[in-house]
Amino acid sequence: MSAAAGGKSVARPLRLSPTSVSVFTQCRYQYKLRYIDKLRDQYARAKPYLTMANHVHATLRDFLSRVPPDRRTLETVEALLRDHWRRSRVGFRGEVDEQRWANKAMAQVKTFTERWDVTVQPLMVEKGLEAQLGSGIVLYAKADRVDREADGNLHIVDYKTGNKPPKTDWTQLFLQALVLSRRQSAPVDRASFLYLGPSAMETTSISPDVLDGALWELLRTARKVRQESKYRATPGTWCGYCDFTPICTARGGEATPSSAPEGQLELWDYGLEEADDP
Repeated sequence: MSAAAGGKSVARPLRLSPTSVSVFTQCRYQYKLRYIDKLRDQYARAKPYLTMANHVHATLRDFLSRVPPDRRTLETVEALLRDHWRRSRVGFRGEVDEQRWANKAMAQVKTFTERWDVTVQPLMVEKGLEAQLGSGIVLYAKADRVDREADGNLHIVDYKTGNKPPKTDWTQLFLQALVLSRRQSAPVDRASFLYLGPSAMETTSISPDVLDGALWELLRTARKVRQESKYRATPGTWCGYCDFTPICTARGGEATPSSAPEGQLELWDYGLEEADDP
């Protein structure tokens, strides 16, 4: 709450994002530690799959936004990845482990260059956008890439460096589309996950009904966030990659080793694509 003229208190806007919505849905205690107590910087640990994912995303960002189409070659993308890799080499168990992740990253950017249209001129690349939705709710999102298609409509493309899940959760892209629709006059009519490992794209249509549904679900979540007071821990598969296991009430405050499936986690899961300030 903040003071306003006349001595009345005014509620601060509630900032949400695809990641904070996901965290709150999974475990409200993690949400508290991360977004309210802001302990993430204190407890975050370097992880090899995040280092790799960061470098792959940064490489494709630069490749499509800074390199002219006629110079988008295998040699160029390889050089970009090596340059990014030299700047940050954290979370690895040793040289052999680092080389294994580096090889995986190199295979993904090379396959991207060979199999996908690298002459595309994206409208946006890793651009953060926010929009006010409802009373005092601000939604922040950052898409890896937004293309303007031949008909003028917009297509959101999100890169995934991990494994393709058996069932797709479109919440992230629906929320990205919701923000984008409030910031651009052109309709958002498609959204895709591009899985870089298997080089497969999964696409869904974005209609006004989809956006209305995403808004409704967001408002419901926002109401729950505002009403929450207990923030109980909810153990689940996400515990294996949670940074707060050393202080988690559900685990007796003792650290447990990460058991997350290798390559499954993404920037999306960790919120590295966004400011951590809901």
